[in-house]
Amino acid sequence: MCLGIPAKVLDVADGPLPSAVVDMAGQQRRVSAMYLPELQVGDWVFIQNGFAMNVLDEEEARQSLAAIDEYNLIAHVAENAPKPHQR
Repeated sequence: MCLGIPAKVLDVADGPLPSAVVDMAGQQRRVSAMYLPELQVGDWVFIQNGFAMNVLDEEEARQSLAAIDEYNLIAHVAENAPKPHQR
């Protein structure tokens, strides 16, 4: 299962492979911004698999974050993810 997470854009780096630094649940992460050339600092974006997929308004982001929190989805995904084989 893939879980997308809303995140706030803190910095944008242009170039052939544009990227952004985002605040995702209190953690700063660098993500690809190649699908969103219009991305600006302060935007809310939906992150999936390390890519900023679309721009959200702040209310959409807050509703998504509330649902993720209410259903404890991040912990659920971590608990049910395939475990690496140990030798």
